[in-house]
Amino acid sequence: MKARIVGTIAGTIGLCFLGAAVESEMPNATHARDQRKTISWNRKTLTLIAEWGGYGRMTRLTSGNILCAFTKRSTVWTSRSIDEGKTWDAPAMAVKYEFGTATNPEILQLADGWILLSYNERPRDGKNHFAIRTCLSKDAGETWAAHSVVYEADTHWENGCWEPAQIQLPSGQIQLYFANENPYRHSNEQEISMVRSEDNGLTWSKPTTVSFRAHHRDGMPVPLILNKGKGIVVALEDNALHGTLRPAIICTSMKRKWNQPYVDGSSPQRWWALARPLSPNVNVAAPYIRQFPSGETVLSCQTNEGRKNPIMAVYLGNDEARSFSGRTVPFNVDPGKAGRWNSLFIKSATTVTAISGTTINGVTGLWAIDGQIIETSAEE
Repeated sequence: MKARIVGTIAGTIGLCFLGAAVESEMPNATHARDQRKTISWNRKTLTLIAEWGGYGRMTRLTSGNILCAFTKRSTVWTSRSIDEGKTWDAPAMAVKYEFGTATNPEILQLADGWILLSYNERPRDGKNHFAIRTCLSKDAGETWAAHSVVYEADTHWENGCWEPAQIQLPSGQIQLYFANENPYRHSNEQEISMVRSEDNGLTWSKPTTVSFRAHHRDGMPVPLILNKGKGIVVALEDNALHGTLRPAIICTSMKRKWNQPYVDGSSPQRWWALARPLSPNVNVAAPYIRQFPSGETVLSCQTNEGRKNPIMAVYLGNDEARSFSGRTVPFNVDPGKAGRWNSLFIKSATTVTAISGTTINGVTGLWAIDGQIIETSAEE
């Protein structure tokens, strides 16, 4: 196993620094008692975006339309809705990878109107490299060009790179985060890496380590710029508790650049997301985070709590991405089926859309449903 110096972040960095992290699933119990909200899902809005689709991600275009990127048959596709997600256009192919699978798409409309699509190349031939790539659309997603290599890992699955997701800062800088096994070729460890672009995604910096817990695996990062300048948080999955995956949050300030020291396992800039402790055998993976304009953060995960196969669950947190509770299940998944690689989209000031690759009423594909925040007297 490679030797690695694990640092901690000293001092107060931005508004995210709020207390020391501990190896407990209830780091914010006092905040949890104040949470009296949850999501109510409107079954009348249930919509099939694409049969056999999965790993769906949505963004609002400046035109007002909604664009969804997803994976289908080892290829990345996009589909557009002009009626707030009630109906979707026929899918159009965005990316095809001749040596294997193109997957893990994430989309972001940039300040100048271009759309940045990031994705993961997963070769099957043992010769080509696992890679994170991006492509750009200058015509609202009609065509895609200017493919850029963000990062290349090894040619073997065990040393790959995975699950890109990006944000754009007010300065115009793009930060793209991804899970990275490549630096740990003689262990089973994994870090979260980040690259930057100062030219709208045409070129990218060398990666820097954002998060690393020694002897464990940080994975599936999703960054979010918090409202009112409260910093940048990244939701990720962390297997430090019982060896099972649980959602964790790491943070930095808007002004800080991610350089060493990174967020390690003992950093006060890392905390467990959920307010309620879970049984050791429960796996809560693949987190995705968004925020309402009113401040509430919303977190989705895929969880096997109470069932054999994982499905999507959604939690509400405060405006600092802490104390997630009020668990709800958006989709009535068919018995014996799963709901994986889920995401969230803030459709309006009061509406969140849940997106899941799942099976409902015998139909397997990419499904969406809308929900609203409601007050509740119960505490999850």
